[in-house]
Amino acid sequence: MAGRIVCLGDSITEGVGDERGIGWVGRIAERLSKQERDSGVETTRILNLGVAGDTSIDIKHRLCSEAFYRNPDILVIAAGVNDTAYRLWPERGGAKIDLHNSRFTWREIFMLLQGRDIPIIFIGPTPVDEATMPQIWRAFDEHDKGTDLSNTAISAYNDMLKAEATDAGYNFVDLYNTIDHAVFQGCLGDGLHPNSAGYDLMSDIIFDALEDMLPQ
Repeated sequence: MAGRIVCLGDSITEGVGDERGIGWVGRIAERLSKQERDSGVETTRILNLGVAGDTSIDIKHRLCSEAFYRNPDILVIAAGVNDTAYRLWPERGGAKIDLHNSRFTWREIFMLLQGRDIPIIFIGPTPVDEATMPQIWRAFDEHDKGTDLSNTAISAYNDMLKAEATDAGYNFVDLYNTIDHAVFQGCLGDGLHPNSAGYDLMSDIIFDALEDMLPQ
């Protein structure tokens, strides 16, 4: 198996909302560990570099300062949904990072990845439950209403990122179009972050894609 798998991403990579507290990254670690125990060889380590709230801009900065620093044998990058969040401060405005700027940022990320002789896989965003939106978090002041998320914006973002990653020659896991929306939305405790059942669904899809990249 691979030596070190580094997973760089946002709150869903971090595992926010999971009753078990391990998210999809921890579930993949468990499955790999079991496989290796069964074979008598345990060599894989998975590092979770998920940080809640991270946008593509944050990922670009942490790619060099945190991900490359750990010398990954496989790099998994899973982020994007935070870029699509609409501001409600104090009234609905544009996305946190508009689609054009997000596209430019990902192209910068691809440039930073050039020449890295390691398998790299991108994980696309997941749908939200719009019935629970907007997200009302702790207000900054009396005018702060939080943020809103929509599947229309997420779908457009997913299409953009898939096209850009594919054109750049990278593997892309299209969770948005693979996962059953009705089932998955029933697993979103706060409308955005999956519970344990939701992370089970995600990890099954991601593991299948990741397993193809692991040396046999």
